[in-house]
Amino acid sequence: MQKVSTKNKTLFYLIVFVAGLFLMLTTVQKAGAQAPETDVTPPDDVTNLQIELYDGAAKLSWDVATDDTGVVGYKIYSGPDAVTPEGGEYSYDTIDAGDTIEYLVTELENGKEIHFTVTAYDAAGNESENYSNEVYGTPDSSYGEAPTPEHPAADEEPPAVSDAQALDSATVKVVFSEPVVLPADSAETAFSIINNATDENLAVTAVELDPDDVLGETVLLTTDPQEGGAEYILTAGIQIEDTVGNPIVSGTSDTAAFIGSTVEPGTDLTGDLPANDFDAPTVVSAEAEDKNTLQVVFSEPVILDSDPESNFLISKVDDPAVELSISSVVRDETGSIVTITTVDQLDIEYSVVVTGVLDEAGNKIDDLANSATFMGSTTEAQDTSPEDITPPSLALTPENVKNFVASIVSDFVVRLTWQKPDDVSIIDQVLYKSTDGGTNYDAGTSLGANKEQVDVNGLVPGNDYYFKLTTKDVDGNESDGVITHIKLPSTGMGVGLLIGASMGLAALKNKKKK
Repeated sequence: MQKVSTKNKTLFYLIVFVAGLFLMLTTVQKAGAQAPETDVTPPDDVTNLQIELYDGAAKLSWDVATDDTGVVGYKIYSGPDAVTPEGGEYSYDTIDAGDTIEYLVTELENGKEIHFTVTAYDAAGNESENYSNEVYGTPDSSYGEAPTPEHPAADEEPPAVSDAQALDSATVKVVFSEPVVLPADSAETAFSIINNATDENLAVTAVELDPDDVLGETVLLTTDPQEGGAEYILTAGIQIEDTVGNPIVSGTSDTAAFIGSTVEPGTDLTGDLPANDFDAPTVVSAEAEDKNTLQVVFSEPVILDSDPESNFLISKVDDPAVELSISSVVRDETGSIVTITTVDQLDIEYSVVVTGVLDEAGNKIDDLANSATFMGSTTEAQDTSPEDITPPSLALTPENVKNFVASIVSDFVVRLTWQKPDDVSIIDQVLYKSTDGGTNYDAGTSLGANKEQVDVNGLVPGNDYYFKLTTKDVDGNESDGVITHIKLPSTGMGVGLLIGASMGLAALKNKKKK
């Protein structure tokens, strides 16, 4: 047998070692590729912790926290003293509140001060690095019985476009399913409008929250001039979010159709614009009231030209070349009845033809239903002014709400809370806003009969706001209302600190104990 040299043995063992090392590294690499990634990212810190004190209890509420894999619950820390140093601890047992943003802490000792703060945690057990703002107070029997615990689910519902309407030829009103927040910069790029027939883009040049909608659900878009009667498709982009940061979802309920308007901006229109109105207005009837007055009734409110006499042509039925001169045209409060003043009529049949009239959605009058005939009158006009026999009002003022309080949610949002009356005859509550110290209020927003809380969005940091809340009963009587006042910060001050200051509470940002 041939003897293997020492040199060859060394080469042989070196090859075996390298092959074994390669096999081992390949196995480790494959195992690493197949191993699941570990979640090590903690949820964001909890913000906007608030407290309400009761007899032996405290109700805590806070904003939804976010996490890369999702928050699954919250922990409540408490103790008799504030925690100010880094790594400080609270002495009482930790409460696992579960997946809720509101929690009622019971069995507290009246007259004994207690401090609270909250953190969030995810499914992997990662917990917020920092405590929330701290709130504290002293329960007392005079604060009344605590409410039944309610733990509403966190808001994970994205906003949706509910409706879009052209208010005039350069303004589109967009209504969302809930209050929304506009992008801080270039908000007009969050909306697109396309002519459904030509695919041409209608440029959006400006965007703002509707100042008359205190709930913040309505947005006003300024556009280039629209084509009257054209159907447009509006789409809202994912830059639009609700107040807790949920963005609108593309391709689901982010669109709405509306009809272009020819109404000049600034025109005073009566009543709300109809939603999704594609029906053209028609002439329903025409009737002479007296020898100089004709009343024309339309199927819906209409918009007349700046020279409304040009919208109407009155002539003899048996001789259309002979016209009846018109001296004035007036639309009534409903917008659907027009009174025309003419020269003296004869006791003959006339025809009235209407042209150039639009409804408030921009639909042109139907050419097949734009005329009517009537018999002229020779009756003299009579003074029909009614005698004022209205008795003094005997209406009773509805009961006002109680405990109407304003608190700051953010630099742009104020939360109003109150206790609604027990009066079963109340069918609505109306919220008014003033920016001039309560001298003048806006037109008001209907809240319905059952609300006891609302967030007012789109406010301006640093401004003073007055809010008045009234009630209405089944007879239409409105109470004198109650008023609350609040001033928003102008420096971007922490929300928790502001709320704590307004309630006589402390609000401290502390490092969570490691």
